[in-house]
Amino acid sequence: MPNHDSGAILFWGVYGDYSCGACKVMRNSGGERHQHLYRAIAQGNSKADLALAFFELASAFGFSHASLMIMPAKTDRTIGALILESTLPLPFFQKFDQVCPAHNCQYFHAARSSILPVTWSHQQIARQFMLMNAEEPPVLALYREYGLTGGILFPLSSIDGARHLMRFDGDREMMQQEEINDLAMLGMHIFEAYDRARYPLRNNPCGLTERELDVVRWSATGKTSSEIGQIMSLSDHTINAYMNNAFKKLDCVNRTQLVAKALRMRIIS
Repeated sequence: MPNHDSGAILFWGVYGDYSCGACKVMRNSGGERHQHLYRAIAQGNSKADLALAFFELASAFGFSHASLMIMPAKTDRTIGALILESTLPLPFFQKFDQVCPAHNCQYFHAARSSILPVTWSHQQIARQFMLMNAEEPPVLALYREYGLTGGILFPLSSIDGARHLMRFDGDREMMQQEEINDLAMLGMHIFEAYDRARYPLRNNPCGLTERELDVVRWSATGKTSSEIGQIMSLSDHTINAYMNNAFKKLDCVNRTQLVAKALRMRIIS
């Protein structure tokens, strides 16, 4: 089987060999694995650092490749432009688009329709087509070419509400439920940190005053106007005036929408 490790680089920057010595330690026990990766997440100061932690996570669970991508829409035919990070080389995705258009991929359809992880295996796909007395789909030959016999996809949502997919692929036995739970938890932590690195806190792009920002922050904690007024030593009328100003500046009609939009825009955290 061809060896494509030399092409296992990030599309927009070479990260070198991500199969570091720490990965060997992480395989020894779940506790050590968790501790190492949580440290890597906490210390990650950039998308590059967090991408490395993501790739280490794949290796720690016995996968040879990891990819982070925007969730393909129902009408998307290609996925090459949707890839944010991947250890698979660009030619893999170019070939994938040719043999398995995104809008025809049952696994993307399943991921769009659920928040639960979706697993796939070479054996599972082959059996499905055999039962239909149909020819083996060409995507299986592509998987064999790159040494992929199975994997798992995790649907995710980013800060701005966009759907994403975190997927791990390789040549290993089917995952046990405990492994899936651990991988999901660690993967979500890495994705959240990575997503925040993509959307750093903005310097108040909507022109909210400091008092208006304080009112929005306290509203995000569930405080009423009366409670916020007591905290800020202001009248309910004044608090409501600040709130109405924030509504206008962020083009919102109620507190729930205001808080959600402020969080999504990273005006508050």
